[in-house]
Amino acid sequence: MKILIVDDDIELTKAVVSSVSSFGHDVQSTNDPREGLKLIREQDQDMVILDLSMPEFSGIDIVKDLAKDGKIKEKKIVVMTASAVHEDELKNLVDLGVHSVLRKPVDIDVMLDKIDEIGSS
Repeated sequence: MKILIVDDDIELTKAVVSSVSSFGHDVQSTNDPREGLKLIREQDQDMVILDLSMPEFSGIDIVKDLAKDGKIKEKKIVVMTASAVHEDELKNLVDLGVHSVLRKPVDIDVMLDKIDEIGSS
């Protein structure tokens, strides 16, 4: 699968890219959320793993931007969050078109299961 990871945490991104690519996935990443939005819009991915809490331009901003023109329906977006995001806000993101939510710290096995689930759907 072609997977894009968008997260401002450089060390976390490196670890996820290393782990996920070792299972044969084609993984691209960026630590810049605006670049992430550009990559989501301009490239084909089978899945996007997106951090919700990034400074200046958040994952929530990315989701809302993609939802405005319906582009979010073309993507399988899994959001990750470590913050205390209220369940209603997470439900709203799913209603906008987010595929699912993972809570940080994310167990790599849980992430790989999610990738397999999306890959087989």
